[in-house]
Amino acid sequence: MTKSINSILIFIFLFSFSSNSQEDTTFVQAHDYVDMDAHGNFDNWAVFPDGSNSYRQILMHYDLRCGSPNNPTWPGCSGWDYTTKISLLKENGLDDNEDPIFIHDQTLANVVTPYGTYMQPGNSQGTGFSPNWVHRYTYDVTDFAPLLKDSVLIRAFYGGWPQSGAGGCFNVTLNFEFIEGIPPRNVLDVKNLWSGNQSYANLQNLTDSNIFFSNDDLNSMLRVTVSGHGLNGEFTEGVNYHVEINDENIYTHELWRDDCGEVAIYPQGGTWIYNRANWCPGDKATTIEHELTDFINLNDNNSLSFKILKPNSVSWYNQSEGEGSASYIYDAQLFTYGEPNFNLDAVMEDIIAPSTKQEHFRFNPTCSNPIVKIKNQGSQNLTSVEIVYGFDNYNPNIYTWVGNLEFGQSEIVMLPPINWYSWDDDLSFYARVNSPNFNEDEYNVNDILYTNYEYVQEYPSKFAMYFKTNNFPNESSYELRDNFGNLIFEKTGMDANTLYRDTFELAPGCYKLQILDTGGSPYSNEDGLAWWANNDGSGYARLRSVPGGFFKYYEPDFGSELTDYFRIGEYSIDLKDHSFAPFFEVYPNPSKNYLNIDFEFVDKSNVNIFLLDITGQIIFDKRFYNSSSNSIKIDISNFPTGIYTCVLKTSADIFNKRVVVIK
Repeated sequence: MTKSINSILIFIFLFSFSSNSQEDTTFVQAHDYVDMDAHGNFDNWAVFPDGSNSYRQILMHYDLRCGSPNNPTWPGCSGWDYTTKISLLKENGLDDNEDPIFIHDQTLANVVTPYGTYMQPGNSQGTGFSPNWVHRYTYDVTDFAPLLKDSVLIRAFYGGWPQSGAGGCFNVTLNFEFIEGIPPRNVLDVKNLWSGNQSYANLQNLTDSNIFFSNDDLNSMLRVTVSGHGLNGEFTEGVNYHVEINDENIYTHELWRDDCGEVAIYPQGGTWIYNRANWCPGDKATTIEHELTDFINLNDNNSLSFKILKPNSVSWYNQSEGEGSASYIYDAQLFTYGEPNFNLDAVMEDIIAPSTKQEHFRFNPTCSNPIVKIKNQGSQNLTSVEIVYGFDNYNPNIYTWVGNLEFGQSEIVMLPPINWYSWDDDLSFYARVNSPNFNEDEYNVNDILYTNYEYVQEYPSKFAMYFKTNNFPNESSYELRDNFGNLIFEKTGMDANTLYRDTFELAPGCYKLQILDTGGSPYSNEDGLAWWANNDGSGYARLRSVPGGFFKYYEPDFGSELTDYFRIGEYSIDLKDHSFAPFFEVYPNPSKNYLNIDFEFVDKSNVNIFLLDITGQIIFDKRFYNSSSNSIKIDISNFPTGIYTCVLKTSADIFNKRVVVIK
């Protein structure tokens, strides 16, 4: 166990974007660039505010990085996906040995690391990653306010095991943000009812909790996070958890995520696209907040039950191993509250697009429809709200949302397209909620958000798409739409391993180009145009000026879909800086008889191409002198089945591609 005291308390006065209020914000750092370089706990003491103030929101920002390059044992990123958890432990005296006794071991976050292969030195070229990679996971931990005061031990748990050949480790930085104000409802108590990591068989022995709810416990909620692991726990679909109160089943939730091919961190070096039991590599494990208020008997004991069950109709992923190889990490936390503090309180919870937040990478940059997330924090159901959005000092856009949100519920709203008034000025984008249910909002400090954003690139008005299919063309398609969602062009029904060229000449405006891999079988698609772990082969998608050279090379390992917003007109924004990215492609992959190797660079250079077997021995070597582009075809029909590495070396860079040879 690693322990240190490292807490920074910073008081910063921040003006809210409401015209009639001022909020104070306090930042507390618990972990500062801590390498998680061993399996186990990494504990730091944090000194939080003393609890004398009220906070409308408390956020925890979890920054995940590669291990320090100076780590003496495991520098850089690990190549495997591992569970990490962030917890708080509250000290409550000393035991007989004068060691501290901790209560309230409460899990705040459960994040699974990405396969970090492409963040390792020498592997990052062309993937968009580097050893300096960092990704932020933000959690709303407002309901833990009674425990986040004074001195608290904050624990970062790392479930990884350093392995030779799998790179290094991961690094954690934790910052808490306390925003003063009135919370949605006042928390009375927090209880950890069920928490652990057990096999499916042992989970059948979980005991019920008998809880007394007083007349003050007017509201209650159960916060549940479960993730399945082991071969059967990870990949078996159809397993559910159940919440029962007083022998009545209240909630059932399937432990499954079918969107792993859409996570924000891509590509990854492992099997990141496979759907899993409530988690995906590089993302948060799914947390569900179940409202219990309507099912609780006040001033009485209530029996609460939590079960994880596999219906008889569901077979284990690997039937021979059965439930012995299925395990589940679970946390079920009970919160009790007073009544909501407001009857009408609409909240602008998040701006998804435009945004520079890493979790919204798939939606940005954009020049089209803004996407926002609204929330109801009033006791009345939210049935309508006016959303005002746009840029400071310009005419606002107004959209009326109609729906039905109960307390605590959120909804993502796609707004009509906006006018981008300038491509040169740094204009702030904002979104605000007004007039919930056609009445005055009782708490307007949470009505508005501002966001940073990046401009989309400007493309030439005439360009061509070069689209090469892989072995399974029925999975792949692409489409081009204008700013209002009108379909301009769609490409489907292509043949295998065929190069298609389509030329477009577009008027000034904003456009959306989307490449999809969602056709065919749902059990074998959503693996992009190229992926190392199957026999789909390799395709690619590129854009080329007409006339002119290639200016856009799309990442082929994109999972389910890849979206690119761009604009035509005002050809002035950094196209030169981004157009001619280095290109290096090896296909088909996997392959039986031959490999094609294509490369294209801006500047001429001496180029070496090596093919290495799994032992690192060079089995093919080709040199090009003073070259910027070329293509070669290698006969691999006599190569043994296995995994090989194709290395391209110039005077400035080294590029790697993993290649699978099959027979």
